[in-house]
Amino acid sequence: MTGQQNAIEAGQMLPIAQCVPANAKASTRTSTAARTAVSTAASNLIIGSSPALLQALERARQAARSDADILLEAESGTGKELLARLIHDESPRAGKPFVGINCAAVPEALLESEMFGHVRGAFTGAVGTAGKFALAAGGTLLLDEIGELPLALQPKLLRFLQEREFYRLGDTRPVKVDVRVIASTNRSLQLLVTEGRFREDLYYRLNVIPLALPPLRLRGDDVIELAESFAAKFSTPHPPPPLSESFRAALRAHPWPGNVRELANTMRRAVAMCDGAQIGGPGLPLSHAGPALGDVRWLRPGLSLRELEKTLLQITLDATAGNRTHAAELLGISLRTVRNKIRQHGLPPRRAL
Repeated sequence: MTGQQNAIEAGQMLPIAQCVPANAKASTRTSTAARTAVSTAASNLIIGSSPALLQALERARQAARSDADILLEAESGTGKELLARLIHDESPRAGKPFVGINCAAVPEALLESEMFGHVRGAFTGAVGTAGKFALAAGGTLLLDEIGELPLALQPKLLRFLQEREFYRLGDTRPVKVDVRVIASTNRSLQLLVTEGRFREDLYYRLNVIPLALPPLRLRGDDVIELAESFAAKFSTPHPPPPLSESFRAALRAHPWPGNVRELANTMRRAVAMCDGAQIGGPGLPLSHAGPALGDVRWLRPGLSLRELEKTLLQITLDATAGNRTHAAELLGISLRTVRNKIRQHGLPPRRAL
């Protein structure tokens, strides 16, 4: 019997190095510099000088000095991943891996393996792989859209937060790993707790340091500073024309339900439609035109529930310029449900800019 087999029978933990395949370890080493460069650039990509933003950044920098887990709640499109990268970059873990996983983007059946990894033979065709937790060893793991984490997986995340160890799918040996967790969400986890869709004990375990980012509508003239930055980016290699005064006024007045992401899309459109003199000529829309949510003329007697659902989903997607996350917020359903409904009703895929 080998020493490793004796260790297994004795219930000892599997060293983290043995959980990461050789090619994954090489990839992690190779990409560490790239991750650090991206993370360092995060502080330069968060643009603005409004009091609301500066206060949020100051709290984030204070949190970075700690090693406690963080819960970041903010609207979609406000820059949660950038803030998470900034925290990582200004923490003692800077230079170690920064790994992210979107809990809403991975199919539920694959999410556990994506997070914790699996051993060879764990399921048909499984060859063994390291999960995101193992790849983030020594660094920071961003769990984006944490509110979409299935209830069945929540106890496993809770166990990791309590014990700092996890089990790979199909393995009986615990894996201990040093990782700081930043969880982000555009939904109220407290509301999900009251609805029975998120564990209360997990909520309190995640909510050690609560952070928030202000929506763009509360950031004053940051919208102009951001617009000029996006104009320069989308005009490259040519210098950007100035923003017209009427366009500046429209930017300030717009409520920006899609926040910075919506502004980026708007500026890409504005630069593409620019006549060369000024950005923001007459008639440039700030968002894709679509039926108003309050317009009920499409309702008619005999409309089936299926047709009603499809039409309401289409109207909401049009009103949010195809932003599925924001559409899910307006409809009060999960992002995964929106995706399933789009496929179910045969609606067109996400529009390209």
